[in-house]
Amino acid sequence: MMSLQFATVAHASRFSPPPKHSFHSIKGRSTAGKRTVGMPNAGGFSSPPRAMPKACLAGAAASADAVENAVEEAMMPKHVAIIMDGNGKWAKDRKLAAGDGHRAGWKNLTTLISKCCELRIETLTIFAFSNDSKRSQMEEDLMMRSTENYIRTDVKELITRHGILFSMIGNKSRLPVSLQSSISWAEETSKGNKGMNLVMAANYSGRDDVVQATKKISSKVERGVLRAADIDQTMFEQELMTNTLESPNPDLLIRTNGELGISGFLLWQLAYTEFYFVDKLFPDFGEDDLRQALASYGCRQRRYGQRKN
Repeated sequence: MMSLQFATVAHASRFSPPPKHSFHSIKGRSTAGKRTVGMPNAGGFSSPPRAMPKACLAGAAASADAVENAVEEAMMPKHVAIIMDGNGKWAKDRKLAAGDGHRAGWKNLTTLISKCCELRIETLTIFAFSNDSKRSQMEEDLMMRSTENYIRTDVKELITRHGILFSMIGNKSRLPVSLQSSISWAEETSKGNKGMNLVMAANYSGRDDVVQATKKISSKVERGVLRAADIDQTMFEQELMTNTLESPNPDLLIRTNGELGISGFLLWQLAYTEFYFVDKLFPDFGEDDLRQALASYGCRQRRYGQRKN
């Protein structure tokens, strides 16, 4: 079962709270058509035993330093995924052009990538844009240009500075040729690097990912290469777009802009992922916010479908 987490304002927390936020857990358990919402004093999660970071036990008076200690003491997630939501609203709120919002978002992403490298997170997957968003042609063109520019500038610098390994998931064939070229260049240039995996989901749909994996397996069955009886979850995962990653399933998903959905992102891979939702718009989601999300993750006990003790 997936467990969800979102940040709210002016409540005490059973985790180690930052000055302005606390956390409530939402379990996707239905009662008469409604989700059950756990309050801050609700019972914790149960999972294979692991020591609870000191900051998680500090109560409502925990300091920002305690939050940092939680990040340092807890088991860090190997794979973090981020849905970068709110660039357009950020620009609109400031009466700026949409392009300014995209640029602010990309600039902030570079800061967060560097921090993830510093924290030795193994994989960061970012949802740049889906293939089913309802945008105007002007917005579409702007998104493609800004993505290409980001790869040619910031990603190039990150490859040099941090030795990141860049890859893209999604339908590359439907992207502009110049953007396809930029993606291929970044993938080829970073090939063999030993730094963090930076995965960009561009023109991506979790449903399409599942469909294309199903087609590949069906083709093998039709050709007699594979028996239908031999198909299992491990085999299916090997046909998903994330199959090149050592840890293809995110440990932690972060979404900004107060949205509580996943918008078709990594539908298969998120089965046992911990969710963290925050109201901040993505350009405003800084290093301290990232640390808080990681501290929240460190205070959870993951069950992976096992019953609570």
